[in-house]
Amino acid sequence: MPKGLMLTDLAIAGLLLILAKVIRVHAPLLQRMYIPSAVLAGLFGLIFGPALLDVLPWTDTFTANASLLTAALFSALGLATDVPSPKTVAQRAGSLWAFNQIASVSQWLFAAMFGLVLTTFFWPEINPGFGVTMSAGFMGGHGSASVVGEIFTGLGWEDGFTLGLTFATVGIFISISVGMLMLQFALKMGWIRSFTTFDSMDEHERKGLVKPVDQEPVMKDTMSSLSVDSFAIHAALVVVVTAFSYVAANYLSSFHDKVQIPTFVTGFLGGMLVRIVAKQTKASRYLCDGAFKHAAGISTDYLIIFGISAIKITVLAQYLMPMVVLAIGGIAFTLWLIFWVAPRIMGEDWFEKGIFSWGWLTGTVAMGIALLRIVDPKMRSKVLDDYAIAYVPGSITDIFIISLMPIAMYNGMHWQALGVGLGYIAIVLFIWRFIFKRNSSALTHES
Repeated sequence: MPKGLMLTDLAIAGLLLILAKVIRVHAPLLQRMYIPSAVLAGLFGLIFGPALLDVLPWTDTFTANASLLTAALFSALGLATDVPSPKTVAQRAGSLWAFNQIASVSQWLFAAMFGLVLTTFFWPEINPGFGVTMSAGFMGGHGSASVVGEIFTGLGWEDGFTLGLTFATVGIFISISVGMLMLQFALKMGWIRSFTTFDSMDEHERKGLVKPVDQEPVMKDTMSSLSVDSFAIHAALVVVVTAFSYVAANYLSSFHDKVQIPTFVTGFLGGMLVRIVAKQTKASRYLCDGAFKHAAGISTDYLIIFGISAIKITVLAQYLMPMVVLAIGGIAFTLWLIFWVAPRIMGEDWFEKGIFSWGWLTGTVAMGIALLRIVDPKMRSKVLDDYAIAYVPGSITDIFIISLMPIAMYNGMHWQALGVGLGYIAIVLFIWRFIFKRNSSALTHES
């Protein structure tokens, strides 16, 4: 079991988050940069933490908090996730699912192989799994970066933890800054007619606030307060599934020395199992998905704060040049995915889907949503609806990649990983071309 979240650490992280939000509300420059408050709070934690000024009274185990929050995040996501039928995926989100699979797997493969080239011919002193830290940080954000970092630490390479978290942090800035340039380019090319500029936003949107008249309840009351508070039960489910994730992961990892099952895998699957049982027993009528989604959001914000605060500056100094080269290669490859692959697979509204995909391929899903809202404020393209449908089957692939790719690259199984990855991409292309695309054409002719 983890050492746990200390009250001191939570209090410090909470204070930094409040401070960051207040500053962002009153700092137009930060608003124009679309910097999330959690990222700003994490940067404060890094500057005033042990990495630099060392004035914050973090506990000695505060770096372990990111691991626990990652497990809580995926446990909450599992509790809020339904498994869509293959027919629904094919009819509603087949092209987006196919692109997501191709983009995510190919980005991991590119990062791993490019990193292998760099460590073989230019920086041989660096671990051959170096490239994986970029894809973990870019596509998966701080959650995946934390998981991959823990795997590398368990294998004996502790620097991988810091590198992954750094790529996750840098990826958020790249996501927004390059994303805004992409929007300008798309406007000139005629792919979009207009987009919501910062100057056209109202004061509340710029500050990241919701107008009082537009504010909605976080969750619905599903239980009588005479017996128990509704949120208490929802919080209890998240905590219990999170605890289960550690017990299950430790048990499954005990069968072989080289097998290490991450807690995010058992947490996500445990949450989905609880949801299935709740539906079968009709208990789901008294559960609120909004509560679970906000639990995931809370975990994400605090995960970002602890993750950025735990970055070791001394480690970054040793890897600065190879990280810059790897990041440039990753950006170029992801741009190729958006501007060449996306229009050939996603068809209508490809740019709206592409700009959203750019957000989560370099930063987080939240960054993708932010960019999508700029180009499609009324959500006419239904990208988020399709993504929600395609998320579950896509997340299963992500679980395998995040769990196995670091181990494969660390243990020299480079070509096996490349072969499996390319084989999977070929299968996805086959499904898209001969099943999803054909079904889509049939539906079009029927209508």
